Amino acid sequence: MRGTLSAVGAAALLATLVSAPPAAAAGVSGAGAAGGPGGTGSAGMAGTAGMAAMAKSKGGAKKVCKELTVNGGFEQPKIGNAGWKLFDEDDVPAWGTDDPDGQIELWNGGMGVPARFGTQFAELNATGSGNSIYQDIKTKPNTKIYWSFWIRARDTSDGKDVDATQIHFGRTPKNGGSVNGVGSTFAYLNSASDASWKRLYGWYKTGPNQTSTRVTLTAVESASTDEGYGNLVDGLTIVEHQKCI
Repeated sequence: MRGTLSAVGAAALLATLVSAPPAAAAGVSGAGAAGGPGGTGSAGMAGTAGMAAMAKSKGGAKKVCKELTVNGGFEQPKIGNAGWKLFDEDDVPAWGTDDPDGQIELWNGGMGVPARFGTQFAELNATGSGNSIYQDIKTKPNTKIYWSFWIRARDTSDGKDVDATQIHFGRTPKNGGSVNGVGSTFAYLNSASDASWKRLYGWYKTGPNQTSTRVTLTAVESASTDEGYGNLVDGLTIVEHQKCI
């Protein structure tokens, strides 16, 4: 298996899950915050689990906490009994990739790493290195959206392995000509070890007339020298209200 830019207004950081100060990449809009280790969930509820709890406890919360992404937990398509499987990007709902072979790699717990949510997650480097996966979401112009997802390095050697992963927001390119999107961009990068899942979260503000936004997850650096190893991601959720994260 191979297997930033000037801020619009003041870029306010969300509170971190740990006491250390957050680091944020500069961007036209929004700010990112680094979460602490969350392998057991002790650092707090995140993503779809938190939204589900709110929807259950408050009658109108389900509508308020509408999820903007599709298949953010990589639960489709199902892997079955295999520990991992490569799928053509056309077979993975909502997601595209710049992988040289057009492949998206999904895992379940069979490879010794439990999913952070559900039973499946993705490895960004499928058949190449420095790969991205992305999807386009419907957004309202000049509106903050709040994002959260989890990252983890792949265990490829003795001792600690560390991967660096980036989330990027931008206006959806016309004709899909760019993976990362164009205009009103914001990128945030952080690293994680192979010991536990780590949560990243923050906000992004769309630009004028931005009714479609491309969100991209990129494997910036992998601990392995094998170009098809590294950068695990799970539980991407994007909503319009901070209380839903």
